[in-house]
Amino acid sequence: MPGIITEFMSDSLDSAPAMIYIPDMNGFTGYISKTDIRITKKVIPALLETIIDANELNMNMVEIQGDAVLFYRIGEPPTPSELVAQSKKIFLAFSQKLEELSLQFPENSLYLPDSLGIKIVAHFGKIGLTKIRGVSKLIGQDVIIAHRLLKNSTQADEYLLMTEQYTSRFEQEELDKVFAFGELKQGQDEYAHIGTINYRYASLKPLFSH
Repeated sequence: MPGIITEFMSDSLDSAPAMIYIPDMNGFTGYISKTDIRITKKVIPALLETIIDANELNMNMVEIQGDAVLFYRIGEPPTPSELVAQSKKIFLAFSQKLEELSLQFPENSLYLPDSLGIKIVAHFGKIGLTKIRGVSKLIGQDVIIAHRLLKNSTQADEYLLMTEQYTSRFEQEELDKVFAFGELKQGQDEYAHIGTINYRYASLKPLFSH
């Protein structure tokens, strides 16, 4: 089982089309602030490793940013059905691990499945790849957009959010078919120095309860 490590790339990359995919823990700050650090230092790494292990799209894991894992894959983006299958695997594996950890740490001050959840941002754009003291870093405006979207105005707690830059590459009929079990909603947010970002999102629980 892979540990929580940063992947290294042998070459730098000026610019390339890529899928940026970020699973992020919802409720992380509240959980950390109310839970004994002796427990969180075991729980959080276990959950992050669960997310990493669920990678079935052959994405590169470039870094972990607190409660989020930054993946990317260069080239054409995965289809909506592939993206949903990947997100479902992460969601279900994460939910199962929460239940296991609740039994493993019954002294926890919070009931884990009610405290933490998972949200996923998927964006397609161009990335650059560089190294800082041997550590690979993604750079570019599209990387910033994906990170900014972790803070958005959606009402759902656990969701898959896909930017217009991704969804516009597919026919509406294909999106409707893939999201037949969950309502695919529209949203937009405005960010300083970036402007308005349009996206589609679906709540994970009803989508993956079938």
